[in-house]
Amino acid sequence: MHQSAGIMLNKPPGTAGRAKAVILGRKEQVGDICRLLENTFSHVTLAETPDELNITGPGKEPFRLAVMTDSFSEKLSIGLLDRVRQKFSPENMICLTRDIEDENEKKLRSAGLIFLGSYGTFFAFADNIINHTLKNGGSKTMKPDIKNAQNLEKRLRKRRGAGRSWKTSLALRTASSISEIAARAVELIVALGIIVPIFIPVLIIRLLTRLPAGKPVFAKRTVYGKEAQPITIRTFSGIDGRMANLPLFLELLTGRLALAGTAIRDWNGPVPDAEQAYLSMIKPGIISLWEIRSTSKIAHEGRQAIEWEYIFNKRPSYDLLLLLRALPAMLYSETSIEPEPVFRLLDLDIENITMQEAVSLMQAGLRDNRQQTICFVNPDCLNKMAGDRDYHEVLKSADRIFPDGIGLIIAGKLLHSPLKENINGTDMLPYLCRMAASEGHSIYLLGGKPGIAEAAAEKIQAEFGVAIAGTSDGYFNHETESSRIIDDVNRSGASILLVAFGAPLQEKWIHRHRSQLRPALLMGVGGLFDFYSGNIRRAPRWMREIGIEWIYRIMQEPGRMWKRYVIGNPLFLYRVMKWKLVTRSSNT
Repeated sequence: MHQSAGIMLNKPPGTAGRAKAVILGRKEQVGDICRLLENTFSHVTLAETPDELNITGPGKEPFRLAVMTDSFSEKLSIGLLDRVRQKFSPENMICLTRDIEDENEKKLRSAGLIFLGSYGTFFAFADNIINHTLKNGGSKTMKPDIKNAQNLEKRLRKRRGAGRSWKTSLALRTASSISEIAARAVELIVALGIIVPIFIPVLIIRLLTRLPAGKPVFAKRTVYGKEAQPITIRTFSGIDGRMANLPLFLELLTGRLALAGTAIRDWNGPVPDAEQAYLSMIKPGIISLWEIRSTSKIAHEGRQAIEWEYIFNKRPSYDLLLLLRALPAMLYSETSIEPEPVFRLLDLDIENITMQEAVSLMQAGLRDNRQQTICFVNPDCLNKMAGDRDYHEVLKSADRIFPDGIGLIIAGKLLHSPLKENINGTDMLPYLCRMAASEGHSIYLLGGKPGIAEAAAEKIQAEFGVAIAGTSDGYFNHETESSRIIDDVNRSGASILLVAFGAPLQEKWIHRHRSQLRPALLMGVGGLFDFYSGNIRRAPRWMREIGIEWIYRIMQEPGRMWKRYVIGNPLFLYRVMKWKLVTRSSNT
C-alpha cells in the first residue's frame, strides 16, 4: 500500500463514491493516515518528496482532501500549500505537524485550512474531520470542540511537561477575567467620550437641519453580528467620511459591536465558506486590522487573510495597540473620492491599481512572452528625477510605473487623487514568486554586494518554491562587463530579471540593454535583496501600517538615510504642492 507517488491506494466503491485524497509525507510516518482514509475515500495518492509530487497527476475526478504532514521532505509553508492547491484543487486541506512556529502557523491558517494540529488531535477527532470534508466540501466551519482541543494542546505544549498548581491555574483564570472586564470598561469609557461631546451635538444639528426638510437623519445597514447573526446598525445619512459612523459608538453600550474586532460586513445571507464562517463568529469592531491596512494601502493579502491574522493575535493588549495604530492611519484615509485608473504626478503616469491587479498584468505579459519593464517610484526617486532629465525620460518610457511608499499615499491625498494601494517591490515579491512558481517561470537576481543575491535566492527559493535561474552581484564595470552579465542572464533561461543597483542606475541599465535582454519581465528592485538576504531588517509591520517605516530605516542606517528622509520627504511634498499649483493654473 505505502508506495511512491502516483500509486493510487484503491478501495472498492463505498460511502465516498469517487472522492479522492492526496497525502504528503513519508510512508513510514503516514501509514495509519493512509489506512484511515482508505476506509472512506475511493482513491488515496501518496507523495513523499517534491519530485514525486510533481509527477503525480490530478486526474479527472476532483480531490476532496489534501493532507500535508511534517514528514514530507519539504517544510510546511504557504508556497507548498499553494502548489498543492494549484495542482489538485482540493476542496479541503489539512496540515499535521508535531510542532510549528507561531508565525508560520498564522500564515498557514490564514490560507484556508480546515484543520491544523498534531497527529494526536487529528486521530482523536478523525471521524468528525473526515466526515466534514465529505459532507460540507468546505462550506461549513469545524466543530468548536475540535478547536478547543487544539487550544488545549497548545497550552499543554507550552508547559513543556511542567505541571501547574491549582493556584497557578486560578491566577491565570483570574487574570483572564480581569483583562476582559478591563477591556469592556475601556469600551464604555471610549463610547461615553465620543457620544457626549461629539455625537450628541452632531445629532442635534442633524435633527434641526434634516427633519424640517423631510430628510432622514439615519441610514440603516444590516450587517453580520456576533456568531454570524444579522444585526441592524445606523449611520448618519447625508454625511461622508468617518463622521457618518458616529452612531456606531452607541452600539458599544449595547455590546453588539466591539471597539476593536473583525471588520463590519454587510449581511448577504449565511456565510458561504468554512473560513468566513469562523471569522463571522467573532464580534465585529468599529476599528479593525483590515480597516487600518486598507487605509494605509498595504492590505495586499486580502480581507480574509488579514481577518485571520487578527483573530490569532486577538487579546486585550493587542486590541489596545490596534486602537493606537488606528489614529495615525486615519490621516491617510480617503472615503469620498473614487480613485482614477492613472495617478498623474510630476509629469509621470503612475499605475493606480491593486497589488493583485499588478501581478495579473505581469502574469499576462509572461504568458504572451511580451517583454515589460517595471519601475517603482518613491519620493527619493522623484526627487532624483527632478534633477536628472535622462532618468525622467527612462521612467516615462517604462511599460509600467508603480507607486512605492507612504509619501506617494500622502501626495495622492494632497492632490485629491487617492491611490488604491502602495505597490512596493518588497511586498510584491511573494506574490510575484508564487505566480512564477505556479506558471513555471524562473527568476534571475542581479545586484547587491557579493554574496547578497545568493543568500536572497536561497531564502526566496525555500520560502516560495520558485526556480532561481541564476544570480550575480552588482559589482562589475557597467561599461565594459555588461555584455558578460547579459550573456549569463540570457543563457540561464530566466523569464524574470530582478535588478538591484539602486535608483536611478538600475532603471538606466535596464533601459540601455533592454533590446539585448531575453527575459520577458525586467524590474528594478532597489534594496530588495538586502531585505530578503537578512542583511538589512525591514521595519515591523505596525510601523508600516502607520507610515513610519522611514524612521526605522534612519535608525538602521542614519549616515546614509537621514538626508533622504529628513530633507528629501519635505522637499518632495513641496514639489508636489508646487506642481499642483502650476498644473491647476495652467488648466484655468
